[in-house]
Amino acid sequence: MSTGASSPVRISLCMITRNEEEMLPDCLKSVEGFVDEIIVVDTGSQDKTMSLARKAGARVVEQPWMDDFSAPRNRGLAEATGEWVLVLDADERLTRAACKALREAVALGDFDCGMLPLHNASRADAKLEDVVSGKLRLGEVAYLPRLLRRTPDLEYHGIIHESVGQWLVREDRQAKFLAGIDIVHLGGVPDIRQRRDKSKRNIALLERYRERSPDDVTPYGYLAHEYLEAGNPKKAREVADEGWARLRPGRALIDLSVLRLATARAWLLVQGSEPVEALSTLATGLQLVPDHPDLHFIRGCALEMQGLCADSQNARNDALASALDVYEVARSKDDKLLVQKFVQGCTSWAAEVRLGTMRMLLGHPAEAIEHFDRAVAQKEDCVEAHWGRIECRLAMGDVVTAVREVQAVNEDTDHVVSDDGDDVLSPSDRPDGWVLAALGAEAAGMLDNMGTFVKKAQECLPAGFIAPHRRERYHDALAALSMYRGTPAAIPGPLGQLAGIMRGGSEEVAGARTRPLDLGVVQRIVRHLLLAGKTEYVLPLVEPRAEALLPGLAAEVSAVVQQMS
Repeated sequence: MSTGASSPVRISLCMITRNEEEMLPDCLKSVEGFVDEIIVVDTGSQDKTMSLARKAGARVVEQPWMDDFSAPRNRGLAEATGEWVLVLDADERLTRAACKALREAVALGDFDCGMLPLHNASRADAKLEDVVSGKLRLGEVAYLPRLLRRTPDLEYHGIIHESVGQWLVREDRQAKFLAGIDIVHLGGVPDIRQRRDKSKRNIALLERYRERSPDDVTPYGYLAHEYLEAGNPKKAREVADEGWARLRPGRALIDLSVLRLATARAWLLVQGSEPVEALSTLATGLQLVPDHPDLHFIRGCALEMQGLCADSQNARNDALASALDVYEVARSKDDKLLVQKFVQGCTSWAAEVRLGTMRMLLGHPAEAIEHFDRAVAQKEDCVEAHWGRIECRLAMGDVVTAVREVQAVNEDTDHVVSDDGDDVLSPSDRPDGWVLAALGAEAAGMLDNMGTFVKKAQECLPAGFIAPHRRERYHDALAALSMYRGTPAAIPGPLGQLAGIMRGGSEEVAGARTRPLDLGVVQRIVRHLLLAGKTEYVLPLVEPRAEALLPGLAAEVSAVVQQMS
């Protein structure tokens, strides 16, 4: 620890611990020589935590755990004597550069609350500099209130996710984002998080919070996110809806609480295919927090969903164009330092993926590839960006490159980790890649391979599509394969409409008018059927009813017939 003589401004490190013998020593070592005292409030350790803390020079205060995180936090503040308080947890470390920047910040002292950048490590053995650089970081940087001017009224509130927000606004105190004072957090590493099972503890405390203060919307947003993280979207939706119903006009609302609740509810509504209600929820959130990228990004998702569910091509394109504009807004917020973000990548790689997808669906694959390339540059393991790039290559006729890239991604059978730390299925376990492989095989005339890939995609359907629009591409592959095999099936989409006409049907197939017919596929199918002598399937395509269902079809088929005659 530094001495008061050499450092006139004193810093107290305040921590709360419980059974942290594994994590605590490295945390304390990371601040050695840069804090003037260490206050450890222990809430019932049964291991060597307290003895290790004392050995490192800490003053240990024992306080029984009372299901309230604010109580031990405030006990630590009461014991502190420094002009400034640094707050860390045992599973966090400061970099050496951060320690120096910390001293410089308090010497300047032009703020009351320092918002410090927290980086979640992806591996327990990661070097701190690799986490801070982003190379081994999970998700994006979060800025948290961890460097506080110690005043007589400084205190935490809230039994969980405790906050100094009331102290901060009470005297119009100044918060400052302090880039460079980097905290590396190891508790988000998947195996460590699973071992500690913090989600179960957090849910129990938040449920108790909700019971005690049912009209306070704060716990509802936290609970919805916790249930989502725990893999219980049904419960998350129930909590989010209940919290949203408690937002009443005239009631004092904390912007961050509304933001937290709005993002959870809107995201759940999008996942539940309810874009209209999601947009209504987001409109309320944007009234209070108009510049937050999370809200704009999810709004883009809702508009995108409306486009995919539209009943005409014009309505579809209008919604997708609106979604593109909104995703651009989200991406434009990348220079803002935010207290809390819930949607990882909404100003960077995730926004680029969505922008690329919109441009691709609107018929601009060359422009879309540029977005997907930027997404991969920002997040190399972004599978959706890889798939999007491949889909664009197919649309541009670069079949050889597309097939080669599909094989490269599908061969990556290792399980990967999502940005929230969960294990997710490998690329080959999802239907997207197999669908694109099938479409590539069709374009290359490899029909046996196409059948194999469609079957693979069918087997992976329970895992769900990475990109919602790719279900349409799956329907296209199914319909095309059925026509190649001489068993045309009326499947949703324009190619399914084509198959329905071949069967002699006169009814309109769902989704047939929302997308343009892929004329390249039509030409290849007609040519294949004629070469196979199956003219009975081609003749219905030049009849008036076919033209009424798919305008321009008769002329396209006639052109192929003339080329082959």
